[in-house]
Amino acid sequence: MAKTKKKEAGKVEPKKPVGLGPMATMSEVARRAGLSRYTVSKVLNGDPTVKKSTRQKVMEACEFLHYVPNPHAVHLVRGRTRIIGLVVTSVTHPFYGEIIKAAEMQANERGYQLAYRCSYSDHEKEEQILQFFRAMGVCGILVAPVVTDPDRSFLNHLAESGTIVYFDRYLKKNSHYVMNDNLGSARLVTEHLLGRGTEPVYLNSLFGTYNVGLKLREEGYVQTMKKHGKKPAFIPIPKYEKGLLDNENFGYYNTLAWLKNGNKSSAIFCATDLLALGAMKAIHDCGLKPGEDILVAGHDDQSFSSFTYPALTTVRQPRTEIGQAAVDIIIDIDQGLSAPKKYIQKTFPSKLIVRESA
Repeated sequence: MAKTKKKEAGKVEPKKPVGLGPMATMSEVARRAGLSRYTVSKVLNGDPTVKKSTRQKVMEACEFLHYVPNPHAVHLVRGRTRIIGLVVTSVTHPFYGEIIKAAEMQANERGYQLAYRCSYSDHEKEEQILQFFRAMGVCGILVAPVVTDPDRSFLNHLAESGTIVYFDRYLKKNSHYVMNDNLGSARLVTEHLLGRGTEPVYLNSLFGTYNVGLKLREEGYVQTMKKHGKKPAFIPIPKYEKGLLDNENFGYYNTLAWLKNGNKSSAIFCATDLLALGAMKAIHDCGLKPGEDILVAGHDDQSFSSFTYPALTTVRQPRTEIGQAAVDIIIDIDQGLSAPKKYIQKTFPSKLIVRESA
């Protein structure tokens, strides 16, 4: 085992300066950590048998020396990198930001890196990103798939030839996926609104046609209404328009049109918090008070939900758990801890958050 020089008591050793000069080597990391090069290699390759204390020593040495494993060298040795690809449909949606953060931290904890790209809800752009990740030799890809087009043959084919894990929604039942229990969470909201003595109407999302998660929310609403002998009712929405790509405007204009046509309900259950944001503004613009004249509930518990006026009643999705679990599936398959052909499917329950709007 390599030996390290003893540090003088109370003296903090400065880190190696960052620059464009030669990068530290694995041997230097090993000397710094007081470990063998073989042990350092095991840590950097995510060997699950390595002790946590040993991993910590290596990570501290890497940070001190600014050492970054060369993914191309790893690719040559393993046939794939220790990089996980991640594709989302929006870079501005707070829901995805929290999932990306959780996924990246979990990947780093297990010795992997995360590379993410945005498809902007364009299935052609999504295909380009997936091909790029495949060319990189990533060990797996996390995908929140585009749901504006029913033809997803390319993604389905890619899922059969590599490790694809869907999150938030999936394209077909026989696949790896991690998501919220959308059926259960919609039941929670509908039961709550019925318990307030209302008969809520449902406002679906802009992307509700092909989005499995949103379809399950609608199903949960319908089932609960029928269970209580109530007739499900819906705010009508127009056909999908490519220029209208945000749920806030979608919720606003559809709720506004519905109210101006003489419709009214004691409550509206919106499929997402962003829809609810738009719906509450429409209610206000019609001279009514959201939370009093019409109760409003959303779904997701976005960061802004407690700051709306009135504060939004919603259900909190377990975003951290979803991001961590999705990464674990890919890494476990990559390390041979899970069978790649056995579909791993995880759902997490939501929590009802009651605020002033309902």
